Amino acid sequence: MNVTIDKESLNDSFVTLCGIWVLFMKVGLTCYEVGRSPAPSTVAILFKNVVDTFVSLLAYWIHGYAFAFGDQERIIGNKNFFTFGNVNFSHFFFNYARCAIVTTIVSGAITQRTEPIGYVISSYILAGFVYPIVSRSFWHQSGLFYLILPVEDYAGSGVVFLVGGTAALIASVVTNAHVARSTTPITNQGYSLPLAVLGTFMQIIGSLGFVVGAQGHITESGDGQLASLAVVNTLLSTGSAGLYGLFFLRMRRDTYSMPRFINSALTGMVAVCGGANKYMPALAVMCGASASLLYMALEHLCTVAKIDDSTDTIAIYLSGGSLGLMFAGLFTDKRNNQGQAVTIEYNCVAICAVMVWTTFVMGFVYLLLKFVGILKPFPKIEQEIDKYKQETNFAPEKCEVSVNKIKRK
Repeated sequence: MNVTIDKESLNDSFVTLCGIWVLFMKVGLTCYEVGRSPAPSTVAILFKNVVDTFVSLLAYWIHGYAFAFGDQERIIGNKNFFTFGNVNFSHFFFNYARCAIVTTIVSGAITQRTEPIGYVISSYILAGFVYPIVSRSFWHQSGLFYLILPVEDYAGSGVVFLVGGTAALIASVVTNAHVARSTTPITNQGYSLPLAVLGTFMQIIGSLGFVVGAQGHITESGDGQLASLAVVNTLLSTGSAGLYGLFFLRMRRDTYSMPRFINSALTGMVAVCGGANKYMPALAVMCGASASLLYMALEHLCTVAKIDDSTDTIAIYLSGGSLGLMFAGLFTDKRNNQGQAVTIEYNCVAICAVMVWTTFVMGFVYLLLKFVGILKPFPKIEQEIDKYKQETNFAPEKCEVSVNKIKRK
């Protein structure tokens, strides 16, 4: 008996399931953020992360998807608004899932420092305008970094994570961080390390949906092997980044820091997305090790610059996203431009373009919201959170275990 397989339906189902898988990463981001923040911020974090899920969906449905993938030979699409027309809904849903991650990344960097209405407005613009333009330039056939200056970004190191990390940095600067990071190595009871670790595992699992679903199909010959390679490379990069960061701290500070350990792992997870389906496993390990060093450097730079990012969102996603694009430019060669192979120069140009675009638009948005008084919370709320930090000696970034204390006598 002959059995006919509808490849299109199978591919659509595959991409839809991967989109659901990606949304699991958003749950991980929320758990991680709650675990790395003082207890009074929990309700605000949960509220903002749930609201921005629906706000980003509406923004992407109304015009974001049309801007990103509307069928036109121009810098911005002008079809498929409100998903009217011939729209592949599995493609829409998977790209919305990636869009939802971008807005949640920003939330981690400005925990406790934004009013809900200001955050909602900024999330709408980020999901409905900033991210769609970037994704079009990389993943649409008429995009600048797809057609003219071909850049490799398989699963979104630059399109998703670099955009989120850059927006997080600008938001932190505009909201005027408290610059009151505690330097005393005292662990506060309001900081939930188990919840942060659980959120880390959820993000790692969700990232596998990123790298598998980015393939877009599963019915062609060799698709299974490529998907498996992407998963293995993602886990290898994540693991090597975490271990290398742990060893680096051991040599540099004679301590083991659980927060920095999981942050290093997350940076490796972000960085490998640029070419997870192309790297040899050894290159994935190298990518993770490089990512951990870059995270440590940027985390130190944020501290020196007095940017109060209690969840280290900026260091993780900005460093991981940048390295992911550079690494993909060095070690992948998918397409060429008039006989010239894809080079690291194109990828560096892409990094600058993404950061400048995101900074220009979101910087204007955050400054405008701050000017009209709907970005920062009321002073009384900030005073209550600062008082809580002082009473509990809140110092999540100093949750370290001294090696001398655990050595055998």
